Amino acid sequence: MILSLVKIVVMLTLLSVISKVTFLGWHEINYSDSSLVEFLKAVIWGVRFDLTISLLLTGLSLLLLTPFAYFKRFYQGLFHAWLLVCGAWIIFSTMGDTIYLSQANRHVTVDLHLGKGMEFELLSTVVTQFSGLIVTAIAMLIAFAAFLNKFPQKITFSQRWYKSVSIALVFVVAVVAAVRGGFSDKPQTPMYAYKIGDINQARIAWSAPYAITYYSLVGEDKSGYRWTPEQSSLQMVKLQAKVNPNPKTKLNRLNQYDVVLVLLESWMAYDMQSYGSNVNATPNFDALRDQSLSTAAFYSNGFRTVEGVFATMCSQPNPVGGSVAGTRLESMPYRCLPQLLKERGWETSFVQGSGQGMVGAFAQSLGFSDSYGKFEYPEQGQDQNYWGYMDDGIYDFALDKLASASDVPRFIAINTGTTHDSYLPNKTDYVFGDETEEQTRRSVLHHADLSLGRFVKRLKAQTTRPTILLLVADHTMVSAKSDLRHVSIPFLIHGINLDIPTGTLPFSASHKDIAPTVVDLLGGQVGWFSGQSLLAKDYQEGADFTVNNQFYWLANDKMIRINAESGQKEACYRVGNDTVSLKSIDCSESKRTKAMYENGLNYLLYSQQHLFDGSTARY
Repeated sequence: MILSLVKIVVMLTLLSVISKVTFLGWHEINYSDSSLVEFLKAVIWGVRFDLTISLLLTGLSLLLLTPFAYFKRFYQGLFHAWLLVCGAWIIFSTMGDTIYLSQANRHVTVDLHLGKGMEFELLSTVVTQFSGLIVTAIAMLIAFAAFLNKFPQKITFSQRWYKSVSIALVFVVAVVAAVRGGFSDKPQTPMYAYKIGDINQARIAWSAPYAITYYSLVGEDKSGYRWTPEQSSLQMVKLQAKVNPNPKTKLNRLNQYDVVLVLLESWMAYDMQSYGSNVNATPNFDALRDQSLSTAAFYSNGFRTVEGVFATMCSQPNPVGGSVAGTRLESMPYRCLPQLLKERGWETSFVQGSGQGMVGAFAQSLGFSDSYGKFEYPEQGQDQNYWGYMDDGIYDFALDKLASASDVPRFIAINTGTTHDSYLPNKTDYVFGDETEEQTRRSVLHHADLSLGRFVKRLKAQTTRPTILLLVADHTMVSAKSDLRHVSIPFLIHGINLDIPTGTLPFSASHKDIAPTVVDLLGGQVGWFSGQSLLAKDYQEGADFTVNNQFYWLANDKMIRINAESGQKEACYRVGNDTVSLKSIDCSESKRTKAMYENGLNYLLYSQQHLFDGSTARY
C-alpha cells in the first residue's frame, strides 16, 4: 500500500513540475530576464508546493475511492478516470495561471473570484489568443493518458485491514502536515512561495494547482491578503501629518456639469503617437489630446478593470498586489465619486458592452445607480466580439442615454469593449496586420480609436450642457520585462461647452488623481481622497502601482521599488523621456531620492491601513 501511494504522489508531483517548467518556462522566455540557473533553482525550491497538491489529490483519492475497492475492475477504471481528472487539473490550471500572469503581472490569487459571469468570454479569449498553449496542454494530457494506460495506477491494500487503516491514517496526517507546512499556527498559503526571498523566483516557485484549489476553498470573503504591517493609532497620527495634514472638503455648491468618463479598455500609451510611439495607431485620441488637459505620463493603479474602476472612482489604492473587488474588502464603506454626485442630484450610470458580471455589480457598489450590460442593448445589428458589443454599439447606447431628456446633470462611465478582444469584423480592418501579437493589438486599437472619434463628434453635436469628457484606460493588456509598458496608459480631460485648462502638465499622475480633479472642475474638494487634483497649485507628484508584494512609486522622472512587507527600498530607476524605459540608478544618489522613498512608503502604509480598517472616508 505504501509503495502504491508513493508512486501516485511521485507521478503527480512530476506532472506538476513538468507543467510548471513548460508553461512558466514559456512565460519567462517571453516576459522575464530570469537566467536558466535562477529558473531551475526556483523550480526545485517550489517542488514543496507541487508535492503538497500531489499529496492532497492522492489523499482525496484515498478518501473518496476506497469504498469502491471491493469491486476490483470498477475500482481500477474509476481510479484511472480520477487520475486523468487530476492530471487535467494540474496541466490546465498551470496553463491558465500562466496566461493570467502574462496579462496581469501576477498569479491567480484573490482574483480567482473576479471571473464569475464571464467564463465564456474568458475561455474565448484564451482560445483565440493563446491557442499554442492550449495545444501544448492537450498534448501533455494525451501523453499522461497514454502513460496511465501503459502503467495503470491504483492504491493497493494490505490483506490485514488494520495495517491498511494504520497506513491510511499516517498518510492523512502527512497530507495535513503538508498542507499546513508543518504544524504551525496557520495553514500554508500559496503566498509562502515568497519565502524564497526573491520576487522573480517566487513567481516560478508558485504552484497554480495548489493556489487555485486553496483560494477556491477559502472563499472570496476571506481571500483578501495584506502585505503591509499593522499600524498603531499613534503611528497613523504621525503618518497623517506627513501624508494628508490638512484635509478639506467642500461639496456644498458644485457646478451642475455632465461628466462623461470613458474607460478605454486595455489601451496602452506605448502604441500611441502622442506618447512617443513610432506608429500612428490613435490619430483621434492624439488630436483631442492636443486640445485637452493631460499629463506627461499617466500610470495605471491596477491590472484589471475592477482595479482601475476602484482607484478611479474612489481615489484609493487597491490592496497591494490584488483587488478590492471579489474580496472581503468589497463590503467596506467607501465614499466614492459616483456616490458623492448621486447624493447631490446627479444621475449616475455605468455602461459596458459585455454582461454586467463582476464589473457592473462592483461599479454599483461604489455609487452608480444603474448598470447596463449587453443584455440591455436593443437589437440593432451592431458588431460584437466574444465579450459582447464592440465600441460603436457601446457608444451608441451611451449616447442614447445621454440624449434622453433630463433636468439633472448626468455622470456616465463607459467601459469600452473592442480592445477586450483581438477580433475585428473584416480582414481589411487589420491595418497594421495580424501576423504578430503587436500587429494585431495595434490594428484593434486603431479600430477602437476610429469609434472613439465618431463618439466624440456625436457627443459634441448632441450635448448642450457644459460637459467634462474624461478619457483614460482602465489598464493595459501587456506584460513587460524591464520597462513600464504594462502600466503606462493614455489620459486626457476635455471640456465641451466648457472652458477648462488645457496643455500637458509636466509630471506623472495615476488613477487616484482622477476623482479629485473632476471634483475640482465641479468647484469642490474632498478631503479623504488619496489622490490630488491635477489643477492644485501645490500638486505633489506621486504615481504608484503594485506587482505582487512590490510597491512602485514614481515622481520626478524616478521610480523606487519598495518591499511592501518589510518597507525596505529594493531598487531605484530613472524613467526615460518616453515615460516607459528604465535605467537602474544608485538609491543613495541624492537627498531627493531619499525624500521620494519616504513619501512613497508613508503613502503606502497610511493608505493600506485605512483600506483594511474600512476607514478610507477618514483618510
